[in-house]
Amino acid sequence: MYRVICAKWGKLYSDNDVNALYSKVSKNCSVDFEFECFTDFPDELESYKKKHYRASLEPDYRFDAVQNGYHRDDFGGIPHYRKITLFNLDTKFDPSDTILYLDLDTNIEGDLAYFFESLSDEKPYLVWNYWWETKPEEWLRQFHITRCPLYNSSVMRWKPGQQKPIYDFLYEHKDRCFYTYPSMDTFMFHQFGPYSSNNRDQHYAYFPEGIVTSERVLSNKDFWIEYNEKDTSQKRGIIHMLEGMTKEEKKNVSN
Repeated sequence: MYRVICAKWGKLYSDNDVNALYSKVSKNCSVDFEFECFTDFPDELESYKKKHYRASLEPDYRFDAVQNGYHRDDFGGIPHYRKITLFNLDTKFDPSDTILYLDLDTNIEGDLAYFFESLSDEKPYLVWNYWWETKPEEWLRQFHITRCPLYNSSVMRWKPGQQKPIYDFLYEHKDRCFYTYPSMDTFMFHQFGPYSSNNRDQHYAYFPEGIVTSERVLSNKDFWIEYNEKDTSQKRGIIHMLEGMTKEEKKNVSN
């Protein structure tokens, strides 16, 4: 079975957003699929988020700010940890199933069948921020300031059980992880990325360049031309991410 899943919690997104994503998937997937939105998550981990989240506002929506003397990206608490729990909740599915996770603010520009029929099942996939590779000095500056990861979990593809080591690692080191990491992407990049240890650096495969794109990159014409000198047409991928934008900005570019 091909499965498209998402997750909803907090107040930022509503049932209408879930329905909108389902509508986009239905219009842009040429293979049969089952759609499911996860809304129930382990209560125990929520207590660790609250214990180590050092901001003065609830972490339902990330934005650039300084509160209580901390930069927003240094508040700890892994606000989006619920997405990691999906790596354990997938036990409800058959081992032969294929899972495609999409954030609720995802735009779909092409046929999602690609993610089910054209990728290897050997490893789980997520987005590698290829665009940072043309400006390593900027990525290093961001990494110094906010521990900026090269991972983006807005789109992930895996077989049931493949992501369980990530959930198990988080669960085993709950206090340390929730204290240290301000985002799910930073946690996974540090502990299961190319610079991690104990053979965890080989955990992920990455979607080929151009399959998943970012509106923040394509809307910055100067950056895009420098990033891709051979092609300045600013093509959107099969999936086009709207991460890092306000909800109003997302409405303006949503399909």
